[in-house]
Amino acid sequence: MTTGKHPKKRWTWWIVAGCILGVLIAARIALPYILLKLVNKELTRIHGYRGHVNGLDVSLFRGAYTLKTIYLDKTSGKVPVHFFSAQTMDLSLEWKALFHRRIVGKITVIDPVLNFVSGPTEATSQTGIDSSWTVVIGKLMPLKLNRFEIIGGEIHYRDFYSKPKVDLYARQVHIVASNLSNVNRQKVELPSTVTGTAMVYGGKAVLNLRINALAPAPTFEARAEMVGLDLTNLNNFLEAYGNFDVRQGTISIYMEAAARDKAIKGYVKPIIKDLKVTDWKEDHAKPMKIVWEALIGAVAWVFKNHPKDQLATKAIFEGNIKDPEVNVWYIIGQTLRNAFIQALYPSLENSIRLNSVPAGSRQKPTELSKQYQKSKSGS
Repeated sequence: MTTGKHPKKRWTWWIVAGCILGVLIAARIALPYILLKLVNKELTRIHGYRGHVNGLDVSLFRGAYTLKTIYLDKTSGKVPVHFFSAQTMDLSLEWKALFHRRIVGKITVIDPVLNFVSGPTEATSQTGIDSSWTVVIGKLMPLKLNRFEIIGGEIHYRDFYSKPKVDLYARQVHIVASNLSNVNRQKVELPSTVTGTAMVYGGKAVLNLRINALAPAPTFEARAEMVGLDLTNLNNFLEAYGNFDVRQGTISIYMEAAARDKAIKGYVKPIIKDLKVTDWKEDHAKPMKIVWEALIGAVAWVFKNHPKDQLATKAIFEGNIKDPEVNVWYIIGQTLRNAFIQALYPSLENSIRLNSVPAGSRQKPTELSKQYQKSKSGS
């Protein structure tokens, strides 16, 4: 009596197993090409823009795929730079979230460049993109997005038609947004965090944001500061739009804001130190420019705090998030206060919190509205 399997049946199983293995290998080889075609097809669905990806890798072990050399161009008009480009974009499963019994995804973008362009016509400008891009990203990342990271990014503002041409930029942009889907199930109003840093012309920009990414209306607390930006690096911008440049000076900007229930409240505090405008040697052949620069320098001298050698003010904004109000009289008052009473302190004030924005305040007159109406009636 034999106990082994029939040799013919054994060979049949080996052939079936081999066929299955061959199909899996063929599918694995073909998968990147199939996905690449699907991705490029989706990138054509962004209104007004055309996207393309040059290559794609699949990592089944990580549950990820990587887009290589991706770019997005405006389809109408002649804009000589990509709206968006990146060396790689990695879309993957976030394994840490499995410990919280959640299946979510993360996106990591390496060396992205974002170009905002100002031109004389809409066709020669690219200042934004409609919401259709979020639908496309949603299709490329079928899982709920929980983490988003940008590494080594650049953001540019360009004007190819101004004289001189303008290219303002921030480099070494690093942004991390985490817990966007509230995987940790925190029972707080702002469970997600966004942090960011960037280098801007010798200065450093820092962003700290707490948000509720799942809220129907923007709900967040934000604090940002840009410290020590060298104004001489902005001379092309200042000359193109203000017809003057500077010989010396730095600017720091501090901002806090909070929003909920379609309302926002916050302030912006710019502080300029060691400002010197007129350059008699370089501008001696442009008498009208010298007069204009001398006037700007004189006004700056009058309104600066001389012991601190700083020109500063503070602008508060409040109201509907789509069209907040700004009190001009308050700005003037803060400028005078910095010049003649007490210098504004160059730092964040930590005075804006989420509870600073009353629920339903979009339906009520804001404090700025009351101040404006009062000043208007008084005049």
